[in-house]
Amino acid sequence: MEATSSSEPEKPAISGEMVLGPVDLGELARWVPKKEMALLVEICDRARRDPDLTRPALLLCSAYGERVARMLDQDPFPAVTRKLAERLRRLRDESGL
Repeated sequence: MEATSSSEPEKPAISGEMVLGPVDLGELARWVPKKEMALLVEICDRARRDPDLTRPALLLCSAYGERVARMLDQDPFPAVTRKLAERLRRLRDESGL
């Protein structure tokens, strides 16, 4: 008899689901230099196709968001910041990172 893990509910694999869309990245682009923004967009696009890049892309977006918030002394896009934090938390829960 083949052993299966039917006693444990199957967790979906970490998906390449990026929580940031073009509109969210556009909000960030207002304060990030064009060349850096182009690289960030490229990384996010690749993360949509490669689940291994999801966490680094989200961390990078989060770091840029924090940098902008420090520069302005306020978070200009709190909804995006919350989405990033929630997605990173879910990734930690799913992968144990």
